[in-house]
Amino acid sequence: MLKELHIRNYAIIKEVDITFNNKLNIITGETGAGKSILMGALGLILGERADTKSLMNADDKCVIEGVFDVSTYSIKSYFDQNELDYDNTCILRREIAPNGKSRAFINDTPVNLNQLKDLGSQLVDIVSQHQTLDLNNSDFQLSIVDAIADNNPDLEQYKQSYKQYKQTEKLLAELIEREAKAKTDEDYLQFILNELNEVNPLPNEQEELEKQLEILSNAETIQQSAGVAFGALNADEQGVIEVLREIKTNLNNGSKHHIGLQDLLKRIDSSMIELKDIAAELENIAEQTQANPNELERIDARLQLLFNLQKKHRVTNNTELIAFKNEVEVKLNNIGSLSDEIVNTQKILNDLKLHISKQAKQLSDKRTKAIPQIEKRVNELLVQVQMPDAHIKISQHVLSDTFNTNGIDQIELLFAANKGSSFQPINKVASGGELSRLMLCIKSLISDKVALPTIVFDEIDTGISGEAAMKVSNVMKQHSAKHQVIAITHLPQIAGKADTHLLVYKNNNKDTTQTYIKTLSTDERVGEIARMLHGENPSAKVLEAAKELIG
Repeated sequence: MLKELHIRNYAIIKEVDITFNNKLNIITGETGAGKSILMGALGLILGERADTKSLMNADDKCVIEGVFDVSTYSIKSYFDQNELDYDNTCILRREIAPNGKSRAFINDTPVNLNQLKDLGSQLVDIVSQHQTLDLNNSDFQLSIVDAIADNNPDLEQYKQSYKQYKQTEKLLAELIEREAKAKTDEDYLQFILNELNEVNPLPNEQEELEKQLEILSNAETIQQSAGVAFGALNADEQGVIEVLREIKTNLNNGSKHHIGLQDLLKRIDSSMIELKDIAAELENIAEQTQANPNELERIDARLQLLFNLQKKHRVTNNTELIAFKNEVEVKLNNIGSLSDEIVNTQKILNDLKLHISKQAKQLSDKRTKAIPQIEKRVNELLVQVQMPDAHIKISQHVLSDTFNTNGIDQIELLFAANKGSSFQPINKVASGGELSRLMLCIKSLISDKVALPTIVFDEIDTGISGEAAMKVSNVMKQHSAKHQVIAITHLPQIAGKADTHLLVYKNNNKDTTQTYIKTLSTDERVGEIARMLHGENPSAKVLEAAKELIG
């Protein structure tokens, strides 16, 4: 329940603190006094969008804070899921800075607007003249039946199954589309693979062929260079090796007498061994390097074939070309595996369809069973709100072989306002006052089945008066015995039932207009209700009538 509401620097409210009780709280005041401002402030802590135009003082921040007793609510799981501190007293706070930045808090922990809205919807239910239009909404009508039928746990399980069914259905469609595209591409992929297999590119092949091409393209130059170098090293008389041999012979005699010459002789020996090895390799290169036009043409053709394939498939070397070939093989193999996946997914979808069919049937059966009880009870409540000749009827149409997010039922709430009238959709036959009273009856009926949050009736009594107003006040009073009710009203009959009566009023001074709110004493209540009955300066008879309404 809402225990306290603190408002600072909002619209024409400088600062007010409001305390509510756990039963029937009535808010009255003259038109324009600021009752709608209270609803706007309450909406902010329930997650509505903020506007800097709502600041009374544009240089100061606006703060709205609501204190709730949540000890009887089963909402601790919400706090656990959102990693928030839980306490039996929950504080929702909203701050709007002059620069337009808005901040939201739950128990002093910053949260986003969606988190605030989710929790707020579990704490407060606002019923306004605008919300009575929900009675025309088929989903809302179905939710009424489900609430009375205690269907919500089963409906939640069904929705999870339905979500899985739709996801699987989407997956199957995607797989079928992929398979169709793959089969369209299959011939092309097979052609590419055959072409690549025929060429059969090998790792490192391109590099080796390029080396061979370089040698064969310059065979004459290589052969001549190696031959000349070999001759210079190994000629009989003037070759480098022969010259070194003579040097070695000349040094032999002197080395017997000089250790330095002995070291040099060893180095000459090493050099001769290395040069003989070089000469042998040069000779081998010169002999093996032969011009071979046919081999040159073969290598050039092979490289050109590889280059063409690489260009065609937008790769730069053989390694990438081989990787591309492997990808093509995988795609061709996957075409076959898609068929298997489609078969498996179709089986899963069929099983899910059977499962949700059973769940939907159970929901539908419970709705069918609950509908007569709902009709009977609402019609009884309509009598209590001075609509003795009005009746409702709930039409249930069961869909065949199809599902929606709520099962297989289409529900329509039909209304007949007078004796002998035919049942018609609510939006065609119900007036604003009738809609308001019907909504009150439905909310009261639901409250007998489920634990409702604080319910706020925002002038839903518009369009009724006299005995009808008295009947409505009785139903509202009965409703408040089980749930906290806050009602903004212009009707003295409803105001007389208050457990706490709050007056909204406005003061004008030379520079500003401010809205205030106060809790009325018994005497003050008599005066306010008398004003609602007859205007200012009520007579003694009107004051007595006001006392009688208070009881």
